[in-house]
Amino acid sequence: METIHPEKVTTDDGTATLRHPLFGDTYHSLHGAATESEHVFIRNGLAAAGRDSVQILEAGFGSGLNAWLTLEYARRHGIRIDYRAVERYPVDAETACGLGYTEDTLFADLHRSAWDRELPLAEGFTLTKYAADLTEPGREWERYTYDLVYFDAFAPATQPEMWTADIFRRIFRILAPGGALVTYSARGTVKQALREAGFTVRRLPGAPGKHHMLRAEKPVEPPAGHPAE
Repeated sequence: METIHPEKVTTDDGTATLRHPLFGDTYHSLHGAATESEHVFIRNGLAAAGRDSVQILEAGFGSGLNAWLTLEYARRHGIRIDYRAVERYPVDAETACGLGYTEDTLFADLHRSAWDRELPLAEGFTLTKYAADLTEPGREWERYTYDLVYFDAFAPATQPEMWTADIFRRIFRILAPGGALVTYSARGTVKQALREAGFTVRRLPGAPGKHHMLRAEKPVEPPAGHPAE
């Protein structure tokens, strides 16, 4: 499997991110990599779920920061996690381990573990990484049902094909009723695409450098015009 070697960039909160060699975009906000991930995906995603067992799908494994913060939070709060991540451009393990997020060897295990295999990474935490293109339908990760989706693709201007109503409909179908998708982007086109897919969309305060983020929820009862799956 071919991997990429992105450039390391330090962000305003002192934590590092990567710059994608093809797109030129960074994997996290330059206003603070860990700050953004904690705010969007942990505080408004995992913590807001209020569950002791959570099935998570991540769109864009990237540097592994979201997975790592999820593992840390789950260990502190006794939450069982089944974590599945889809990544089209896997990052070289040594590059990711050089980001300096932690000295815990489990972070290295996140990256050195095999792709396309379900692995018990730590007690109560199972990891499956798919080296795949999220836009291709009928893949392995679509066989499961999720409580929470971390939608962390590159910006809509960079990867417009990732932010379509069609993609969100596919996610909506595999999300449990009452489940949620969280993302850093609050663009109007993203909100519209999520609503077209059947989500109830809430605009929340964003991480530093962004006014807003989105939390999109799958209604327990399907809205009019969207029949039950």
